[in-house]
Amino acid sequence: MLNIKTPVNYINKPDIIGRSGLYIKEYGNQAYIIGGNTSLEIVGTEFYDSLAEYGITYKKTILEGHPALNTIEKHISDAREFDADIIIAIGGGRVHDVSKVVGNSLKIPVIAVPTIAATCASWAAVSIIYDEQGAFEAVIPNQYTPKLILADTRIIATAPSRYMNAGIVDTLAKWYELHPNISIAADNITFHITDYGAQLAFDILREYGKKAVDEGKQGVVTDAAVKTIDAIIYLAGFVGSFTQKEFYGGFAHPFYNASTRIPGTRKRLHGEKIAFALIVQLVLENKQNDYIIDAINEFKKYELALTLEDIGIKENAEEEVRKIAFDILNEFSDFSKLGYGNSVAEIVQATFKADELVRKTLSEQIPEAV
Repeated sequence: MLNIKTPVNYINKPDIIGRSGLYIKEYGNQAYIIGGNTSLEIVGTEFYDSLAEYGITYKKTILEGHPALNTIEKHISDAREFDADIIIAIGGGRVHDVSKVVGNSLKIPVIAVPTIAATCASWAAVSIIYDEQGAFEAVIPNQYTPKLILADTRIIATAPSRYMNAGIVDTLAKWYELHPNISIAADNITFHITDYGAQLAFDILREYGKKAVDEGKQGVVTDAAVKTIDAIIYLAGFVGSFTQKEFYGGFAHPFYNASTRIPGTRKRLHGEKIAFALIVQLVLENKQNDYIIDAINEFKKYELALTLEDIGIKENAEEEVRKIAFDILNEFSDFSKLGYGNSVAEIVQATFKADELVRKTLSEQIPEAV
C-alpha cells in the first residue's frame, strides 16, 4: 500500500513572516507555539503582531534540550492545558520533530515556520527522537505532516551559513542514498518518482547551493537562495512523502544515527556528519577514486565534517568506529540488500579508507577530479 503525506500549503516568500496570521487563521485561533529561544526572537514582533491582528491567541514555549520522549510528553500536556487548537513550530529540525508529535497526539494541525534550512524536518511526516543526551532512539511515523509551511526565504537565507551548508549536503544525500536502489527497484513506479525528485534537488544544489550560501552571508536573497531553500525543504520533503512497504535507502543516514551514540560527535549538525558518512558509503560501493574525489570537493565547499576527527572521533577511534558499525548492522541494515556493508569489518575498513582519502584529497596529494 502506498501512502502520500504532504502539507496542504507551502509558502516561500521573503518577509512572509509579517503576514503569518492571514494564513494561520485558516487552521485555528488558539496557538501553542514551540520554538528555540533564538528562533522565537528572529521572527520578530511582526509575526506576533500578525497573529494578534487575525485574532489568534498564543502561548510561547521554549524547547530545551533534545527531542526526547519526556520533553514531548510535557509539551503535549501543556498544549492540552492551554486548550490549543493548533501547534506552531518555529525553528529548526528539533522543534519541528517535537511539534509534529505533539500535534498528531492531540489531533490538531501543525504549522511549520522554519527559520533555518538544515533539514527537511518542517515538511517530513516523521519525527526523529533522541534520548536526553542526544543519542538517536527512534523514528516516529506521524499520521500527518504540518498542514502549512511558512518559509520566509529572507530569514532562512540569511541565517548562519552553517545551517544551510548542512541542509545542502543532507539533501544531496537523498540522491546518493536513493539512486543505487535502482538496481533492485527498476519496476517500482513510486521509486522512480522519488528518484527523479532527488535528482532534481541534487542538480539544483550543485548549480545554486554555493551561490546561495555566499549571498546569504552578505544578507542578499536572490533566486539562487529560493531555489536552494526549495530543494532542501520542498524537494527533499517531497522525496520522503511517499511511503510503501519496501524501503529504499542507503548507508549515510544509518551511519549518522549510530554515530549519535558516540558523545564526542554530538556537537556536529545532522548534515555535517552526513557528508563524511556519504564518503564512507561511496567507498563501500567501490566507486572509482575520481568519483569519490569529486564528491569530496563538492562537500568541501560547505565547511562540513569530512574526517573522523571532524565528526568528533579522535581518541579510541577503532573502538568507536566498531561500535558504530555494530549498531548499524543491528538496527539500520536495510541498505545491506544492495550488497555492501554486510559486516563490521567491512564497514570499519571503509570508514578508515574514507578518512584517509579525504585527508589526502584536502592536502592536495591527490589532484582534484576534472
